Amino acid sequence: MTHLPITGAFRVTAIYGQKGTYWANGHKGIDLVAEDHRIYSTCEGTVKTVAFDADGWGQYIVVEDQKGLRHYFCHLVRGSAKVKVGQAVDPLTVIGTMGATGNVTGLHLHYELRKGSTVLDPAAWLGIPNRVGNYHSSDFEVNEMLYKDQAEIPAWAKEAVEKVTEKGWMEGDTQGNFRPNDPITRAEMAMILSRLN
Repeated sequence: MTHLPITGAFRVTAIYGQKGTYWANGHKGIDLVAEDHRIYSTCEGTVKTVAFDADGWGQYIVVEDQKGLRHYFCHLVRGSAKVKVGQAVDPLTVIGTMGATGNVTGLHLHYELRKGSTVLDPAAWLGIPNRVGNYHSSDFEVNEMLYKDQAEIPAWAKEAVEKVTEKGWMEGDTQGNFRPNDPITRAEMAMILSRLN
């Protein structure tokens, strides 16, 4: 199983943060094109929105996971939604079909990840490089999440977080979260330093 919304061979055609003609302030998601046009949920969660936005996202679906992250699936084929608001979904649930509705230049899935009003790096959640290129879903199998909130860990810090966890220098809270944005206390720093010896 993966966190990907697609399966099989796929191409990343636009990356998170990319600037250009269409994204003066930076692209807020990642664009994927796959041979198999079925779109899957990227998490266990509940469908919050099934709507159509002719001038923007076209046919889109929003799923909220158990951590409050909202997963946006945009530009689906109009009327292809296979889920309803309030429905529980998981990564095996087909939610719709990749399309070219709304403000687009061609067939693709625009996927965004948000916590409240904060836009997060979707590539980190999906476990793929934030880089244009050709890939295959079989290369991104997920065995287990290191932390429940790992989508909030910036891509540049992910390897370091894995290292300090593996070595036992730092650990998450009792709920399985790393809490990367929390301030560190003097007592916590003392504990980390003592573990380095």
